Amino acid sequence: MKYELLGEYHAFMKQAKDAAEKRFALLYNLSTQIRNLAEDPTKTIDMEAETIKTAIAEAKAAEFEMTAAIGCVNETAKLCGEKEITTDSFRR
Repeated sequence: MKYELLGEYHAFMKQAKDAAEKRFALLYNLSTQIRNLAEDPTKTIDMEAETIKTAIAEAKAAEFEMTAAIGCVNETAKLCGEKEITTDSFRR
C-alpha cells in the first residue's frame, strides 16, 4: 500500500468536506438574510444587494473548491484502492 497516496486521499477528503460545510453555511445564512428581508418591509432590497452578491460569490468559490477536491479524492482513490465520492456524499 502506498501510504503517501492514502494520506493525500484523506487530505483531499477533508478539503472537500470543509468546502462543502462552508458552502452550506454560506447558503443557509443567505437564506436567513433573505427571509429577514422578506419579513421586514422597512429594509430595501438595494440595502442588502451587495451582501447577497458577496455571499453568493463566496458560496460559488466554496462549491468550486469542493468540486476540485472531489476530483482529487477520486484520482487518489483509484491509486490507493479507496472509495470514490460525489457531491451527493455531502448531502444533508
